[in-house]
Amino acid sequence: MKFNCPLIFFLSILFSISLSGQHLSGEITYERTSYWVKIMEELPYVSQAEKDRAALTGVPDDGYSSNYVLRFTADESCFTHDETAATSEDDGWAWRKDDYLIHRDLQHMRRTDWLEMLDRTYLVEDDLEFPKWKIRSEIKDIEGYVCMSAETWDTIKHQHIIAWFTDEIPLPIGPEMVGGLPGAILEIEVNGGALVVTAKKIDLKPMPDGISLPKKMKGKKVDLATYQKLIRTYLHDSIGAQRNPYWSIRY
Repeated sequence: MKFNCPLIFFLSILFSISLSGQHLSGEITYERTSYWVKIMEELPYVSQAEKDRAALTGVPDDGYSSNYVLRFTADESCFTHDETAATSEDDGWAWRKDDYLIHRDLQHMRRTDWLEMLDRTYLVEDDLEFPKWKIRSEIKDIEGYVCMSAETWDTIKHQHIIAWFTDEIPLPIGPEMVGGLPGAILEIEVNGGALVVTAKKIDLKPMPDGISLPKKMKGKKVDLATYQKLIRTYLHDSIGAQRNPYWSIRY
C-alpha cells in the first residue's frame, strides 16, 4: 500500500485496522451511474458522427444506473452485481449483465478479477497492489458515515479518481477495482462525474461463513500486466479509429 500522507498517520491507521478490522464484516450496496453523454464529450478523438449516432440511439442524459454489492470480512472482499435490487434496466434498458466479480484476498494480498470485455471473459489473477493515493482535506457524510477524500490517477485509462472513505470501517476495501485507503471507500467519482459509484446501504453484520464465490469462474487466465496491455492496445486502436472504447470495456 502506498500513500502520500505522513508515516505516523499511516501506521496509526494500520494499528486501528489490526484492532478493529478483525471484527468487521458485512455488505455495502452501491449504485453505479454512468453519464454517457459526459463520457462521450470528454473523448476528443471520438468523431462527431459517432456522438450523433449515440444521441439518436437514446443514450440517457441523466445517466444509466445499475446496482452492485460489496461483501467483506477482515480477510477478503468481493464486489459484484447485486442480483436483488432493481436498476434502470427496468425502465427499458434490459441489457444482459456482464461477467463481473472483483475479489480481494487481504490476508495473502492477492487479486482475482473476473470480467467480461472485448467480447470474451478474462480471469485476472496476480499479487494485489494498491494505487498511490493523495489524502485531501474535504469531508462529507455518506449514509451516516463521516468520509474523507483522496485522489489518484489511473495511468491506463487516463482517469482522475476521487474517492470518499470512512475510517469507521477501517479496512482497505472499495467498489470497482479501487482500494488501499485507510477505510472503506463509500463513493468514487471518475473524471469529474462521468461515472459515480456511491453507497446506498451499509449493513455491518457477522459473516460466519465468509464470502461465497462462484465455484466455477470460466475465462481466459491472464496476469495483471497482460490485462493492462490489452486495455492499452484497445485504447490506442480506438483513438486511431475515432470510436468510443467504452462500449467494449468498462469505464
